[in-house]
Amino acid sequence: MVVLFPGNKLEKLYDLCNITVNKNVVFGDSSALAPGGVRIGAPAMTSRGLVEKDFEQIAEFLHRNSTLQPAT
Repeated sequence: MVVLFPGNKLEKLYDLCNITVNKNVVFGDSSALAPGGVRIGAPAMTSRGLVEKDFEQIAEFLHRNSTLQPAT
């Protein structure tokens, strides 16, 4: 079973992993209080010298954290 999180929950989860994102409303959300997406500051990361390979690793970190498997 895969557990999916809304943007406001992902923001808190990623923060625990020292990954900073901003919750963000996306098309189809029913409420701004429970946004369905997150914003990643890619321009800030590229200005710090990150390249495509770094973004692939970041995407892997985000994917692992957003598709958690419950403990059995």
